[in-house]
Amino acid sequence: MSVDFSKKRFLVVDDQPMAREALRTIAQSAGAFAVEFAVGYQDALYRIRNNPPDVILCDYMLGKDRSGQQLLEEVRRFNLLTDEAIFIMVTGEQAYEQVVSAVELAPDEYIIKPFSPDKLLFRLERVAARKEFFSPYYRLRRNGDYPGALTTLGQLAKNEEGRQYRYEIMRQQAETMLAGGNATAAETAYRAILENYQFPWAQAGVARSLHHQQRTSEAREEIERVVAGAPHFFDAADLKAQICMAQGDHAEAQRVLDDVARRTPRNYLRKRLLAEAATLNGDVETARTAMADVIENDTMPGAITLPDQLALVRSYLAANDPINAEKILYTIKESDLLYSELGIQASYYALLTLTLPSKGKPKLAGLRPALMATPFDAATHLDLLHAALSVGDDLLADTQATHLLSSHDAKKVFATLRKYYALYGREADLRNLQREVALQRIRVRDSQAEPGEAAIATPDAT
Repeated sequence: MSVDFSKKRFLVVDDQPMAREALRTIAQSAGAFAVEFAVGYQDALYRIRNNPPDVILCDYMLGKDRSGQQLLEEVRRFNLLTDEAIFIMVTGEQAYEQVVSAVELAPDEYIIKPFSPDKLLFRLERVAARKEFFSPYYRLRRNGDYPGALTTLGQLAKNEEGRQYRYEIMRQQAETMLAGGNATAAETAYRAILENYQFPWAQAGVARSLHHQQRTSEAREEIERVVAGAPHFFDAADLKAQICMAQGDHAEAQRVLDDVARRTPRNYLRKRLLAEAATLNGDVETARTAMADVIENDTMPGAITLPDQLALVRSYLAANDPINAEKILYTIKESDLLYSELGIQASYYALLTLTLPSKGKPKLAGLRPALMATPFDAATHLDLLHAALSVGDDLLADTQATHLLSSHDAKKVFATLRKYYALYGREADLRNLQREVALQRIRVRDSQAEPGEAAIATPDAT
């Protein structure tokens, strides 16, 4: 299949002038007219954000402790390129071939130096042909039409041309099922891939699917094998940490993230995850240091969010440093808070109550009816619970605790729940709440059981 590159915009990213010229010459020999240069990481990000190219030829080593892999991760993180865009990594790192076989955020293609122009042109045309083949699927998935995307993948699999993309089609089917909320089907799809070849990303896909089904023990067994077999597969380590946190094993989650964060110091999504694990593990200094690093150095426009700032406030409060917590709270603009979702407002005023009760308590009281009735994420429920206990609003606190104990995050947050209730002398009340939630689960299960099953499942009920 001959690809017309004359209408595609190229971006060559390399900090060496001679290498940039060589890559431009190759692009022009492919028929490209529009070829731009970026001399490094920040320059490339600026150009991609302002005028996204169709094809990126990027050197792996970009100088100043930056890499093409980091650029790729940022581009994917902020959806700066469409699925149809091409990202080819040019690298002299022989080990990269082994690493890229495991990672999830892999380039569309990579080529090891030294190479001939014909070899790069061959790789470029091969990727372009694959992108064209999958373009109908990309459009549907981008619009959130997961059933349509799956139907299209099924049709592509029957296409004669689709034979060469067999595993890519199967991978996209599994990922689309997971994105569409069908974790059971995704698990089956990933296991079908593994029947033929033990791809680390497919093994991680099984673990992720199990995690979505709340089958955390099985998920952990799967991801442990992936991490052991592919030590450079850092996204698998992230998944292992998330599963460990869901099980309440915060020490292991932090250990795993400490290790990979040291090896990927500029991955700020991972730093956020480390801060969460450290907070749950009671390591307030690591949590504070990680979030401070994120706030200071995650310089991509729009990267720092209100939840990031609130996470830093939590770390200061956990370290008994209300002065710095207050400083961060006052950097948050009233206008930003006004247009944020209720959960963010709830956390802000809860943390303000813990920092400056005279200012936070009235605001929290004004939101109280909504706070009693609305489900939030685990961090917000914990903020509200802590603030409510601090001002003696036991009903509001117990409502948040009930939400958490009834949720999939129960094991993840239980140690923190117990710490807060113990701090205010209400351990017995927490045990009563646990019993009430457990009994409610039994009632729901029995109401859904077939006639005669309830008595067998719960003999003590009679």
